[in-house]
Amino acid sequence: MFWKNRKMLVSAIVILVLSFFTPTSGAHFFWEKLPVFYALFGFAGCIVLIIISKALGKFFIKRDENYYE
Repeated sequence: MFWKNRKMLVSAIVILVLSFFTPTSGAHFFWEKLPVFYALFGFAGCIVLIIISKALGKFFIKRDENYYE
């Protein structure tokens, strides 16, 4: 049973790695043809999400130092 699951895992990893090297067809916009666009877009999205969450935490969650006294 273990080897069957391991073979499935290895084949899934191989398919995933090979999918990174196959060209995508039917790009609608020019940035879809750039190889690292979606990685940079995701990274920028994470940075924006962190900045927004810190701002919301600062204005809505943070209390004065003597709030509970």
